[in-house]
Amino acid sequence: MSVLVDSVKTYFDDLKKGCNNLIDCESLYDKIKNDEKLFILDIRKSEDFSKGHIDGAIHSDWIEVWDFINEDALPKDEKIIVVCYTGQTAGQVVSILKVLGYDACSLKGGMINGWNKVDMPVKAGCSL
Repeated sequence: MSVLVDSVKTYFDDLKKGCNNLIDCESLYDKIKNDEKLFILDIRKSEDFSKGHIDGAIHSDWIEVWDFINEDALPKDEKIIVVCYTGQTAGQVVSILKVLGYDACSLKGGMINGWNKVDMPVKAGCSL
């Protein structure tokens, strides 16, 4: 139990230091172009993911994220970027991931008010 309490304390301490657990579209796009190791987790509905997603993103409905965690399918050594529609649900997932020790943040504005709004490139089709 104390490990969990320590993780939650670290999460809130980071917030107080200004870490808002967000990445803006331009910064994410630069990281992608520079081939930085990232794990982009898109938690929107599969039909919306298929219509257009960030190249290289992996899909999981947000209610299935626990399966990724439970199966050790999320990397502990890479930055995880969680993407949803507007950033709200991604923020919830990021909070959980951070408490569990993952290096995670959410895409500011999500796909609707972020990525698509500033006309960033998308890829249609299924994930890898």
